[in-house]
Amino acid sequence: MGIRLGSVVINCADLDVMTKFWATALHLTPGPVVDEGRFRVLRGRRVNVSLQVAQSPVGARDQMHFDLYTDDQAGEVQRLLALGASYVRHDHDPSDDYVVLTDPEGNEFCVCAVAEGE
Repeated sequence: MGIRLGSVVINCADLDVMTKFWATALHLTPGPVVDEGRFRVLRGRRVNVSLQVAQSPVGARDQMHFDLYTDDQAGEVQRLLALGASYVRHDHDPSDDYVVLTDPEGNEFCVCAVAEGE
């Protein structure tokens, strides 16, 4: 599979308002609300938009980030680090596995372990 853009994540204050807007605007199908009511994926044919309730007011710099999907998380993380990304952290639990990196200008993005075809 390599690596592909899986989702653009938007930090927000009101999950319901943002779900209605983005699902309608982009013809996406809302998935279930998870993570104690703080996260929802709006699914599309080629890309997803994920909404996550921010823990604190968001500024322009932390409003959005990419989720990159890959079936070779370790390999892609190493490749991206070699290209100039910086490591932030690795969050792993049974339902979600992602590594947070920053690009050379400090913008965060996630490299998510996703089986091919998901």
